[in-house]
Amino acid sequence: RTSAVNNCLASADLDKALCRVILFTVINRSRKSKTLCSTMRFNSLLLVFFSCANLSSGFQHPVKPSGIPAATKAHHIFTSRPFRKNGKSGLFRHPSPRTAASNAATEGDWTKKRLHNTPLFRSGAILAALGLAGFASGSPIAKMPSKVAAVLHLLSFATWFGTVFYTTFIFGITAFKNLPRKMFGKLQSKLFPKYFMLGSLTILIQLITLSNLSGVTVQKSIKALGVSFGMTLLNQFYLEPASTKIMFARYEREEEDGGKETDEYKKLAAEFGKFHGISSLTNLIAMCGAVAHGVYLASALV
Repeated sequence: RTSAVNNCLASADLDKALCRVILFTVINRSRKSKTLCSTMRFNSLLLVFFSCANLSSGFQHPVKPSGIPAATKAHHIFTSRPFRKNGKSGLFRHPSPRTAASNAATEGDWTKKRLHNTPLFRSGAILAALGLAGFASGSPIAKMPSKVAAVLHLLSFATWFGTVFYTTFIFGITAFKNLPRKMFGKLQSKLFPKYFMLGSLTILIQLITLSNLSGVTVQKSIKALGVSFGMTLLNQFYLEPASTKIMFARYEREEEDGGKETDEYKKLAAEFGKFHGISSLTNLIAMCGAVAHGVYLASALV
C-alpha cells in the first residue's frame, strides 16, 4: 500500500511537505479506520483542501522529453540516496520533474496549452466540486456535526479576513513603496492568483457551514458572503488575469526605443488603469462583506 501511494504521489509532482502529510495520513488512517470507505472519503477531502496550496503549478505530469535523464522520472523525495564528500555526509536528490521542466523550457514547449491545463480551469473545477459536495443532499460535508462546522467556519473567516486586511493595507502598500515598479508588478502577478483562490475557497467553506451555526442571522450573512464571493470570483477569473496581461504588455513596450510615446503604449496604460481600479474596488467590496459577516458572527456571541 505504501509503495502504491509513493508512486501516485511521485507522478503528481506535489511539494515535499504536502506529499509527506498525505502519505502519513493515508497510512495511519488506513490502519485505524473500520472501513475502507470512510478512509477514502477522509483522504479525498484532505487532498482537495491541501491541493489548493499547489494549484497554481498544476498537477499534470507531462511526458518527459528525450533530452532529460531517466532519473528525473521520479520525485526527489523518493529518489534520495546518501553520499559522502570532503568528510561530510548528506543526501543527494535527483532533480524533480518541475525542475527538469523549467530547465527544458528553453528547448521548446512540452505540450500545447489547453484549457484544462490552465490554473483558472483547475481553480473553477475545485471550487465547483467543493460546492457540489457541500450543498448536495446526503453529502457527508453537509451532514457534518455542528461543532465541526463552527470550527471550520471560524477558521475560514479568520483566514480570509486576515489575508485580505494584511494584503490590502500592509503588504501591498509596503511592497509598492520599497520595490522597483516592475519587480513589484511581477511579484503581484504571482501573489494575486493564490490570494483570490484562497479567498474563494474560504468564502465557499463559510457558505457551506453557515446553516449549521445557531444564533447567526443566516439570511443576512448569506447576502454579505454572496456579494464577497461574487466580487472575489470576478477578480480571480477576469479582472486579475486581464490586468496582469496588460501590465506585461506595457513592460514589453517600455523596452523599445520611444515605446512610452507610442499610441499603443498610452492605450495600454489607460486600460491597465481601468482594470486595476475596478479590481481594487471589487476587492474593497469583498472586504466590506467580510466586515458585515464579522458583525453578524459577533452578534451571536452576546
